[in-house]
Amino acid sequence: MEDYRLCWLLNNILQWDFRRVNDLEIYNDRDNMPMHFNAYKFENTADLYTIELIQNKHEGFILLPELKNFDYLFLFQGEEDYFNKDEITELLKKIQGIQSIFEIDIEQIKSKYKLLMRHLYDTE
Repeated sequence: MEDYRLCWLLNNILQWDFRRVNDLEIYNDRDNMPMHFNAYKFENTADLYTIELIQNKHEGFILLPELKNFDYLFLFQGEEDYFNKDEITELLKKIQGIQSIFEIDIEQIKSKYKLLMRHLYDTE
């Protein structure tokens, strides 16, 4: 499923408001060329959490090689008291086109620095 279509479904089904933000840009070690991964963000200011949807695969490149079977990364930051992971996971599983959902411990990912770079240089 295309990223914009997934965001549209999430916005309609979950009543979120994902919006396109600056691409995540990472330099390729092979040829020192920038790779761009689409990114979307939903900020829930009332409940103090943010969700980002980031493309993990683009034009043959993989953002987090440890997760090469994942097309998208769904990142949560903020108050967990207002975000029911189990309920959201069940709703996501019902969306046609989503094949599987897994919770990943970011501490186990060696290339997690690529995600941190976004927040160091993000001007939004």
